[in-house]
Amino acid sequence: MPSPLVFTNPAMPEYWASAFDVVPFPIYVVDMQTLELINVNRAMRKRTGEIDGRKCYEAIYGKDKPCAFCAIGNMQNGEMGQTVIFEHFNDTDDRWYQLQETRIAWFDGRPAKYSIAVDVTQLKGAQNALAEAHADLAIKNRELERLTVTDSLTGIGNRRHLTAVLDHELASARRSHLPLSVLLIDVDRFKQVNDTFGHQTGDSVLAQVAGIIVRNIRATDAAGRWGGEEFIVACPGTSAQAGAAVAEKLRAAIAAHAFPTVGSITCSIGVAEWAEGETAGLLLARADAALYVAKGAGRNRTSVAGGPLSG
Repeated sequence: MPSPLVFTNPAMPEYWASAFDVVPFPIYVVDMQTLELINVNRAMRKRTGEIDGRKCYEAIYGKDKPCAFCAIGNMQNGEMGQTVIFEHFNDTDDRWYQLQETRIAWFDGRPAKYSIAVDVTQLKGAQNALAEAHADLAIKNRELERLTVTDSLTGIGNRRHLTAVLDHELASARRSHLPLSVLLIDVDRFKQVNDTFGHQTGDSVLAQVAGIIVRNIRATDAAGRWGGEEFIVACPGTSAQAGAAVAEKLRAAIAAHAFPTVGSITCSIGVAEWAEGETAGLLLARADAALYVAKGAGRNRTSVAGGPLSG
């Protein structure tokens, strides 16, 4: 946008008027004391008609009093050349304009406001469309992030999510020196369920088991499907003994649930408490070993792992 001049040379009006008129966007000059239009260029006259001393707010905006957004109030005590740039929606033609308004001395010496109005409606539309596109993209990105850490069958966290959770909780346990226990849950005789009732029923069983787990763990615990018929619950700030109590609550809730078509389902659970210096892999290996013990002891029971494995 061109920079307006401060007009002080009385010999310039005729030359200036010619240059003033060929500018393609509306320009108008307002007496800062009376708010009367002193001059408008050809582009502005197409909107206002002849000005005949009309007030700017009447001729341009069809109002009966000064506009609330008018910059003149802020310019009254300002220096010559003071410029204000802002955007305004003109409801008389439903268009957006960027206004550049500058305090000048008119050719006769009176203080005036020189305004250039550039129609930015198309630009605003593009900006709004871009903002909407960015917002839509952000929503889709959040949904994509959710999907990447969500098991599609059960709706709870997947293996990727659990891996991140375990890394986070182990780091927290190292800093705080608080206990951390992991529960490895396996649905008993799940292959038999699939073989007898079909995979669709098997999928329904897994989804129901996931729901039971989520409803029965504490707010501080994190659950997810590790893979197949195995689920993991991470219990921060929880000893092996307390973890076993959580596991027993889950085991009993699953055993008490009436699964449509199948009837009764049980699970076996291995519990391991993190030992100082132990990796997530070794912790899970101990939980898996405890699960193997529970399975070997007849299933539908909880087993707690012993000390850390070397590795």
